[in-house]
Amino acid sequence: MSKLSGYTRPQAQELTSRLLEPRRFIQVVAGARQVGKTTLAGQAARQSGLPTRYASADEPTLRGVQWIEQQWEAARSLTDAADTDGALLVLDEVQKVTGWSETVKHLWDADTRIGRPLKVVLLGSAPLLVERGLSESLAGRFEMVRLPHWSLAEMQQAFGWSLEHYLLRCVSRRGPAHPTAGPLGALRPRRAY
Repeated sequence: MSKLSGYTRPQAQELTSRLLEPRRFIQVVAGARQVGKTTLAGQAARQSGLPTRYASADEPTLRGVQWIEQQWEAARSLTDAADTDGALLVLDEVQKVTGWSETVKHLWDADTRIGRPLKVVLLGSAPLLVERGLSESLAGRFEMVRLPHWSLAEMQQAFGWSLEHYLLRCVSRRGPAHPTAGPLGALRPRRAY
């Protein structure tokens, strides 16, 4: 078992706490690529104990708002079958779906009107999410959990990294490396194309 499997970033507890509260806001986990948004959402979902529907818009064939509607309906079925705590829908890379914010707004508002306790977590890149809908269509309907790059303290706790190792793998690359990147790739200089 790797050290990572037992490590939980601090933001997971924040998200879990919000999921255990009565439904009020869509939860948005935003951060750069490879910072662990999907892993964090999975940890929080497990810790919450809520029945969970996870879907990723990363697949090239899933681009229409019908895909969001299908995932939402599947999560509604989980909610209707669950107890009063409801269920959870996690949509990963949702910003890749054209028209996503208006669809999420419509579905969220419909569930709010009837008191359906479906909780929703959206995962994606902060600039893309803000640019494509959070600031307008979903204003007042979401809370943000920002997930930064891994810090030295987190790398030490999760992987036993030393300061020297961190500096070689992250700072010398002009930015944080994915913590599980291979040793050769982490030491190669980045190239501009």
